[in-house]
Amino acid sequence: MHNECPVCKASFNPEPGFYFGALFVSYAFTVAIMVAVWLALYVLANPPDWVYATALVLGAVLFSPISFRLSRVLWLYWFGGHRSNS
Repeated sequence: MHNECPVCKASFNPEPGFYFGALFVSYAFTVAIMVAVWLALYVLANPPDWVYATALVLGAVLFSPISFRLSRVLWLYWFGGHRSNS
């Protein structure tokens, strides 16, 4: 993540520990992903337990970069005073 916006030069690091709250947003995304994967498997295939476990872990690992970045951006927009230009 950049230290400042290349367009408006706003700081993306307002204070140390600012993004600690984004941890909870990322956790909510991970839970939502796991519920969606579990529900899709349950409805479509109803596989053995080891398939559930493997799919849940793979889903959490594969979507973690997206969840990390999106949670930081949402936290910055909600509590950092930044607004979208669109």
